[in-house]
Amino acid sequence: MNCSDSYDSDLQWSVMDVRNLEVFLSVAKHLNFTRAGEEVNLAQPSVSMRIRQLENEVGLKLFEQLGKKVALTEAGVSLIPYARRVMAAVEDARQCIQELQGLERGSLRIGASTTPGMYLIPGVVASFKRQHPNIEIHLRIKDTQQVEAGVLNNEFDFGFVGGHLIGDEVAALPWLTDQLVLIVPPDHSFARQKSVKPNHLKKQKFILREVGSGTRATIVNYLQSSGVTMEPIMEMENPESVKKAVQSGLGIAFISRFAVETELQAKSLVAVRVTGLEIRRELKIVYRKDKHLGRAAQTFIEMAERMK
Repeated sequence: MNCSDSYDSDLQWSVMDVRNLEVFLSVAKHLNFTRAGEEVNLAQPSVSMRIRQLENEVGLKLFEQLGKKVALTEAGVSLIPYARRVMAAVEDARQCIQELQGLERGSLRIGASTTPGMYLIPGVVASFKRQHPNIEIHLRIKDTQQVEAGVLNNEFDFGFVGGHLIGDEVAALPWLTDQLVLIVPPDHSFARQKSVKPNHLKKQKFILREVGSGTRATIVNYLQSSGVTMEPIMEMENPESVKKAVQSGLGIAFISRFAVETELQAKSLVAVRVTGLEIRRELKIVYRKDKHLGRAAQTFIEMAERMK
C-alpha cells in the first residue's frame, strides 16, 4: 500500500507516544496481548489501552479479532517498519547520550546463539565488567535465526551467531573459526578407530540441534554435499543436552569443539575423524547496517575480537 495514495496529506497527527509504538511492535510480534504485556512489563488492560490510543491517533484499526486470534490489519502491517525506525532512532539517541558519559554509565543488549553464548561470550562479559563495572550487560541466548531477528527488530544492539541466515539489512563481521567434530561415547565402535569414512555414517542414529540452529544448518549442508543423509532420532535445543544424549548411548552427533573440550579431556566423549570431511564455520558478529554502535558496544566487540 502506498500511504500517500490513501490518506489526506493535510491530516495532522499529534506526536506519537514512543511507548505506544513499543507496545504496538510487541503485540505485532506475538499477536497476543498477554504475551506482549509480559515482554513490555505491562498488564494486559494497559496494553489494550495503549493500542486503542495509537489507533485513535492514526484513525485506523491496527489489529482485528479473527475468532480467538489477533491479526494485523493492513494499516498495522504498514506501520511496522516505521515504528521500528522510530524505536531504533530512540535507541541510537540513548547510546549517543551514553557516549557523552564515556564508559561510566550505560547498558548493552547482546544476543548470542547457543555455542558462543554458552562457551565464549561469558568470558568476554567478565573481562568487560572488570574494566567497566557500571555498564549493564543484558545477554540473551537464542538460536541464530532468533538472534538475527532480534538484531533486525532492535531488541539487541548486536549479536554473536554461528551462521548468517537472514537478509541484507544485517551486517555480518567474521569473528572466530569454529570446527564441528563428530562425537561418540567411549564404548562406541567408532571410538576405537583412527577415522571413519563418510558412508559409514549412513547407518548411524544422529542427534541434531533444533531447526533454526546455525550448527544444524552447517552440518546438514556439509553432509548433503558429501552424499550423506542422516537419520535423526532426536532434536535438542542446546549443546549440553546433545552431549548428555550421546553419553547415554542414544546416538552420535556433530558439535562445536568449543562446546566439548572438557568432555574430550575427561574422555567421557570421543571425537572421531571423518575421512575427507572437515566441517568448519565462521562465527560472526551481526548488527543492523543502519545501527549506530556506541562506544560501549564498540569496546565490547573489540574485546571479543581479541579472542582471535
